Amino acid sequence: MSRSYKNIRPKKHFVYTVEDLKRLFGVVPNTVSNWVKDGLKTSDDKLPYIFNGEEVKRFHDDRRQKNERKLRRGQFKCMTCKGRVFPEPQTVSMVGFNGGSFSFFGQCPDCGAAVAKRVNETDCDKILHCINTNTNLSSLDEGIESVQGGIVKELSAKHQSLSKPNDRILHEWLQFAGQWDQKTISAKLAAIRLLEDFCGGKAFSKLTKDDVVRFRDSLKESVEATAEGRLSISTVRHRASHLKSFLQWLANQKGYQGLNKSLPGYLTLPKRFDAAGLGERGRYVPTIAEAAQIVEGMSGGSIRERRDRAMVAIAFLAALRADTVTSLRVKHFEPATHIVVQDARSSRTKNGKSLRVKFFPVPEVFSRIVCDWKQELLDMDFAEEDTLFPEERYLAKGNRPEHCKAIPAMASTHAITNAFATASKILGKAISPHAAKHCIGTLSLEVCKTPEEHKAWSLNMGHKNEDVTVRYYKHLPDERVDEIFEQFDLVDEAGDKLDASDKDLMLRFHEHKLESNHPEYARIKQIVFARMRA
Repeated sequence: MSRSYKNIRPKKHFVYTVEDLKRLFGVVPNTVSNWVKDGLKTSDDKLPYIFNGEEVKRFHDDRRQKNERKLRRGQFKCMTCKGRVFPEPQTVSMVGFNGGSFSFFGQCPDCGAAVAKRVNETDCDKILHCINTNTNLSSLDEGIESVQGGIVKELSAKHQSLSKPNDRILHEWLQFAGQWDQKTISAKLAAIRLLEDFCGGKAFSKLTKDDVVRFRDSLKESVEATAEGRLSISTVRHRASHLKSFLQWLANQKGYQGLNKSLPGYLTLPKRFDAAGLGERGRYVPTIAEAAQIVEGMSGGSIRERRDRAMVAIAFLAALRADTVTSLRVKHFEPATHIVVQDARSSRTKNGKSLRVKFFPVPEVFSRIVCDWKQELLDMDFAEEDTLFPEERYLAKGNRPEHCKAIPAMASTHAITNAFATASKILGKAISPHAAKHCIGTLSLEVCKTPEEHKAWSLNMGHKNEDVTVRYYKHLPDERVDEIFEQFDLVDEAGDKLDASDKDLMLRFHEHKLESNHPEYARIKQIVFARMRA
């Protein structure tokens, strides 16, 4: 197998140990040692070695671009893994000469494949000297001898550390962060690296109140309309929250107890940043009628198009997230019982949540499209354990991967994102996969009439607390708000004039946001119901 590692992508914000690199690249410890001697820089000079993700990526990108460069003295080119390596002297032997040149053969320390090289008489004598004295061939290029084998305990003269003073404490934080989902860890670490870059790579042990205040002010400025690379309020709020929790953890670590314990408090943002819904009003949420128009309008000419149409349909049918849709199995769709199984053991679900989702009361076209798709898969000899929405390469009959019990789920949400992009063209408005959940949340405003029905609807969406459904997934379109206000009379039944606060309470009642324990709840309810009867 080629070992150019093109499809292995280290995360630039992460910190890796030797063991991490062994698992990620599928190599032995000696290979990592060779990488260090070949120019992979460690984050500092301490043991055990740790490596910055950005540096690991740079090293391998640079390595792949060396094909046109001249080999260094004592260096061999491996035609199997494409690496430029210094084989161990005990694996190198001279097999002959031809016209004044000498041929050497050895073993690649990275992949174990055979390597060969022709050299002149001068280089031949030097390589033979290394073989006879068991000296690493890299010394021919460096001009000094170096220790061989294993994870080296001394950096070669060629190597220098990358000087990333925070990488070691961040590696400890990554161990602590194992309690969260990988996407959450990446988001938190990106925010931490942002603070690090803002402070010019300063060690976190030397963070001051002024550093944190300046960073907070930069976050506040980034939401302004004139800001370069403007950020949303939601993004800024999340970054501040991530850094708060990190600084709280940091202050309790050995060597960081001297940090100002009030630092997290300086990341508190003004109250206007709590208006989460403000930034989301611009996102378009289709009505269920528009959603039906979308799936009916999507092409089904090719098998890939039928798969994409079914993905869009099931997102509305069961209010599923994109990651859950792309990881469903054939057995998870149960048309006879009108249920979609969300099983955290085999599907990617938020917070590892499993539940049996009943089909929402949507037009029949949604369930019919998904039923037809499942039947098409079964006709192609798909099994119950196979993925419900396979990659295009598995859609050809009989193209089952070897040595695999079941056809695997897609690794990303790229396909469903593209499917919704195609669907958006039908409506002429941009709709994301998550808009399906918002659409179903808004539909409950029309369908549910009692508190019990609202509760059942929320549970079917996977929300134990109905407030989550109300706060994030029930949207009144601007047109509907206008209609409601047109129904508000200027006076109540007693002839008293309604003020602006009454109208606001009536709107909140319509949005199911007015709590029953509110002192004005009974009066507002009576006014609203009287107008509805009228």
